[in-house]
Amino acid sequence: MRLSLMIATVVAGVALAGAANAQDPHAGHEAAPAPEGQYSASLTRMITSTANGECPADLMAAELLTACNEQVAQIGPALQSLGPISDMAFVSAEGEGEARVETYEVFFEGGQMLTWGIGGYTDGKFIVAFVTG
Repeated sequence: MRLSLMIATVVAGVALAGAANAQDPHAGHEAAPAPEGQYSASLTRMITSTANGECPADLMAAELLTACNEQVAQIGPALQSLGPISDMAFVSAEGEGEARVETYEVFFEGGQMLTWGIGGYTDGKFIVAFVTG
């Protein structure tokens, strides 16, 4: 499951945050404006809740919620160390309907940028959430 990538990526991202803090986090940023994305508010809430040690059951389908709950003890502190979200930019969307997965660049106050994906919106909940460096 893609959520399992979250731990390794967030931990690696935190390790690299020192170098990122020395650079402008928006340098070379060419993403499209967020209005093209449909899931930005849900992704923001998912990241914020997870950083606070809670997986949002109202947003996550059963398998995603289970994976999140299994990893939240490691993911939460790693996300908290990045600081609050300072900006988010829609990058792309793939698929349509329930198969739609959106990708965002998420900037944190600590200077780090991580690329997040969210999608598979089925029965009012998401089945996909992942992060890459």
